[in-house]
Amino acid sequence: MGEKINHNLVRLNHLQHNLNNQNEVLYHELKDDSLLSEDRVNDFFTIFLFEKAEGTHTIDHTEYPLEEFQMHLVFPGQIHKWEYENSSKVYQFIVSREILNTFGSYLMFPFSFYKKHPCFGLSAEIFYRLLYEFQSIYDELRKNENIWEIVLSRIRIITLMISKEACRLFFIDDENAATKRLAHFIKLVMLYFRTEKNVKFYADKMMLSPNYLNIICKKYFDKTASSIINNELILEIKMLLVNSNKPIKEIAFDLGFKDLSSFSSFFSNNTGMSPRDFLMKYNKNKLG
Repeated sequence: MGEKINHNLVRLNHLQHNLNNQNEVLYHELKDDSLLSEDRVNDFFTIFLFEKAEGTHTIDHTEYPLEEFQMHLVFPGQIHKWEYENSSKVYQFIVSREILNTFGSYLMFPFSFYKKHPCFGLSAEIFYRLLYEFQSIYDELRKNENIWEIVLSRIRIITLMISKEACRLFFIDDENAATKRLAHFIKLVMLYFRTEKNVKFYADKMMLSPNYLNIICKKYFDKTASSIINNELILEIKMLLVNSNKPIKEIAFDLGFKDLSSFSSFFSNNTGMSPRDFLMKYNKNKLG
């Protein structure tokens, strides 16, 4: 085996500075002097693509052997380090905590699930499709134009691809009956969350009791079924606030809320801010 790579911490500190002061999304290929061989905690979400690698990546004290065509996810606040050979080919896509919190529900499953299952073995086809999306975002950012909507649409594609792989690897291919039911539940939520907000609706569709659905959601996702439904609805509201020209009141009625007050209360209870404050904050960050 070749010489182990050591990491230059100054480079990652510079990366955090760039993330806080520029586009809130970064992509780059890791070079020999930017590989991490001691514990590190970052304040951003990172997707690593390992095209060719030998070694280990430790995330929250669990060691994962590196193989070709792997994807690893590291969330803000997680401890991680890696050691691999200088012949490795690694790509890194970084999203700020702000964007993750705003649009992270597109990952379909709760963050807690991905923290428990951060390592994905991919086919070559899926690997290079993800890499293409990373590089396309990089190309858009290099243009230094107001292309935020394009970047967000590509982030949406990336998160959907990650969700699909998670569903395939940990649910569809799993013989466990509970996990198959969870996959079914998530699919139903994606179909009906705009109009159906009651857990009983989904439990009836699955011929389960609401209590049992909550039990398996808590076991595997550490969230209630209701909070999973609400997460999808909150994400939809955020996307409509950001991307549509509709008044807030019209968005509320489109999503089945009886009045603006109940809509605002729902949004505030789940995000800690009003829809108007969220929109003002988003526009301020966008202009900044």
